[in-house]
Amino acid sequence: MDLLTQVVREAPVPLWVIDSQGLVSLANKAAIRFLGYKAEDDVVGGPSHDLLHCRRPDGTPYPKHECPIVGSGGTAPASEWFVTRAGDARPVQWTTRSIGPGLGTLLSFSPRPRTQKQIVRELRSRGPAPRTPAVQVRAELRESLCRTIASRFTDPEFTTAELAAAAHLSVRSVQALFAEAGTSPAAEIRRVRLEHARTLLAQGHAVQAACLASGFLDPGTFGRAFRQRFGCAPSQVPASLARN
Repeated sequence: MDLLTQVVREAPVPLWVIDSQGLVSLANKAAIRFLGYKAEDDVVGGPSHDLLHCRRPDGTPYPKHECPIVGSGGTAPASEWFVTRAGDARPVQWTTRSIGPGLGTLLSFSPRPRTQKQIVRELRSRGPAPRTPAVQVRAELRESLCRTIASRFTDPEFTTAELAAAAHLSVRSVQALFAEAGTSPAAEIRRVRLEHARTLLAQGHAVQAACLASGFLDPGTFGRAFRQRFGCAPSQVPASLARN
């Protein structure tokens, strides 16, 4: 075996040579693996069209005379479906090139890149990814921290450090747990306080009372945080809810 033949057989790109009769005269290892065969002897000498795609992805026959590959001689990259030995249909992108009079056609192919829509559709069809034990444990720990916040947020002295101490964790560990959910412990404490204050205001409580009852000590800080979250001043809550 000469060096060039060996290089072709070991090339990472699937390569497939079709002779003038439409038979396979050479197939490298990458092409053989892609199509699910074990050895070169499984395909060499066989009809190229039947080995690549004797049927369409929907199971209907694919007549040889409709195949754009056999006899093409040379073409720009195009898309097709190849069918593996096991019967799996795989989308590919292929190109051909004539390798000289009487020598046949060189076919090279590779898996067709999936579009963003195809990837999203595939992920949705699989359903939610199962949680690994480690992910499950961290999610449950984060939920436990949220329950602690819900029971202690009215205490103005309750901070991220207090939350971490209650869970026997470091502040950094607690911050990392909330970061996995796209937030922070301080932001979650503030969110719960503001939600509670909004409920009190909607029930007719005075702004000062709602501020203090929700764990805020400074009315100015409370007002700015409330306006940033809800888009209105605390004093506007009852009228705003009435319009809604």
